[in-house]
Amino acid sequence: MNNKIAFFSIFVVFLFAANLAHAESVPDWVKNTAKFWTEGKITDTEFLNAIKFLIEKNIIQVEAKPAAKPASGVANVVIPNGNAEVGNAGFYIPLNLQVTSGTTVVWINDDNIHHTVQSQDEKGNVVSLFNSKALKTGERFAYKFTESGVYHYFCTIHPWRVGLVTVY
Repeated sequence: MNNKIAFFSIFVVFLFAANLAHAESVPDWVKNTAKFWTEGKITDTEFLNAIKFLIEKNIIQVEAKPAAKPASGVANVVIPNGNAEVGNAGFYIPLNLQVTSGTTVVWINDDNIHHTVQSQDEKGNVVSLFNSKALKTGERFAYKFTESGVYHYFCTIHPWRVGLVTVY
């Protein structure tokens, strides 16, 4: 995964997690601008100016949210149906799961195609912290987070699908 795609993936996660935005509401011109940037067709400055415009016009509203505290010590991330399609807005639900240390996170594959959960560092490099096998429809993968931090993950089969688990 090149650095621009990794950065953009992390940016998208931040954008939707911080703003409670829905992927379905992202205007096509925003998607195209991001695509042109990752392909090197526009400069970093042009891309950042587009993001700045969205923030200044209050299209993107950045707000901090406190971490959710799961009552049972277990929190779920759903891989929704349609997640495998590149142009589809099938991001993980939630895109940035916020939990307390000691929580077991369970990824549930609700898509009609296999997916994996692969941990990666903040630069998009694969790390061996948590890794699932290919999950069939209905299958689950669990990992207990014992240390605070921001944990990035993606699907190795569909690498444009990225998510975060933030542990407090």
